[in-house]
Amino acid sequence: MGGIFQGDVIIKAAIDLGIQDMRRNEWLLDHALESLRVNPYISEKYGEANIQACKEWFKNNKIDVYMRPRNDKDILPCVTIVPGPTPEKPDMKTMADLSTVTRILLPLEIGRPIPFVVKPFVPTSYEPSIGAVGIDPATPGFSSVSPGMVLVNPANGNGYVIIGVDEGIFYIEDGLSIDASQLAVVPKHSFYEARVEHTFFQDSYTIGCEAHGDPQTLIWLHTIVLYSILRYRESLLEANGFAESTVSSGEIMEDPNYEGPGGEQAFIRMIQLTGQVENTWIKQPRRFIETAVIEDKECEGITSGIKILSNLDAPPIIDPANETWITVSDTNDASDEPDDDTE
Repeated sequence: MGGIFQGDVIIKAAIDLGIQDMRRNEWLLDHALESLRVNPYISEKYGEANIQACKEWFKNNKIDVYMRPRNDKDILPCVTIVPGPTPEKPDMKTMADLSTVTRILLPLEIGRPIPFVVKPFVPTSYEPSIGAVGIDPATPGFSSVSPGMVLVNPANGNGYVIIGVDEGIFYIEDGLSIDASQLAVVPKHSFYEARVEHTFFQDSYTIGCEAHGDPQTLIWLHTIVLYSILRYRESLLEANGFAESTVSSGEIMEDPNYEGPGGEQAFIRMIQLTGQVENTWIKQPRRFIETAVIEDKECEGITSGIKILSNLDAPPIIDPANETWITVSDTNDASDEPDDDTE
């Protein structure tokens, strides 16, 4: 799972599916009310008649599932879903810094095209027998090319992995037929990578069951909604990241805001649903470093580059002409010696 957990939509889907299933499969409603058949006394006096009355009510009433708040008036019976407090779990908030999860992002996906290492150029030569492609060494970007990068034909996208680089030459697999007036070089990793950080919250939702008329209809509605939540807790809630969930139901209350014809009353019963969710976010996408070019640059009398300060010369095995760093040696001279007259 990724991003911010959209619990209200997932809970609504669970309740909607549960209601649809019970309408198509009446035996599910029989099972939800099965406790009314267990005891012979209850079954004879209340059970069977209650079950049949519930089925009749369920068959003849549309049950809408709403998100709160909403601008329109409710049509009873209905089910409402209200997201509640969602505190972050203090004992797990530092996990964001410990995350080792990464995500590969394609340039088109994030609208950040990756430029050529070497823009399209006209090759100076090609020797198929050794896979040598000639290029003017003064071409911008040539010094940044390293093995593993890809020589491509910009016209059709065909690519050839560069296995070696020499002065003015790219080496690719030998024996290949290249029919291209221009070639270019693209990075080995033509995509971005980004860290994915995460933390955990304790989400809570209030699910309201509301019906008018006889309070018994609210009991039936509550049974149907609770059965739906429990039936889809694993396949919808837990499967989408709503873990360690708990369900609790409140008392039946009269709805003080309902004004029915002839003084008709409406009743509400709330279900509290809580669970642990993981919320994730993607950090700044970054490119892979495939090569580095280090050279001295003269700027306002200061020569930049990598220099190792030492009172010893570089080891004889080091050829300064072929290295990206130099050793600057320094030895004491007479001006560094302390004055004999100094007390």
